[in-house]
Amino acid sequence: MPLQLAPSSLTQPVLSNWSFNLFSVNLGATSNAKVEQQVIEQVGSYGKQIGHLTEALEVVISRLHLMESKELSQDERDALVVFLADVAAVRKIKANAKT
Repeated sequence: MPLQLAPSSLTQPVLSNWSFNLFSVNLGATSNAKVEQQVIEQVGSYGKQIGHLTEALEVVISRLHLMESKELSQDERDALVVFLADVAAVRKIKANAKT
């Protein structure tokens, strides 16, 4: 029996609907695929769109002083803390990528 250091087959499903034939990704059903494709091409990727939403939400949290609000429950405040920590982590990753 010959020595085998690696498996003979390296196929493993990563995510359903992913194909590694030049990356065809199907993230689910859409009511209008043509519009969705145009949005991605003309507005930006989902990541870019989420980034814009994140930045806008960060402005709202800051302008309304939500972190200091006595009207928020601790769970609500905790959710904002987690969100803002994620924003800071993404910002750090982007800054490190530029250097």
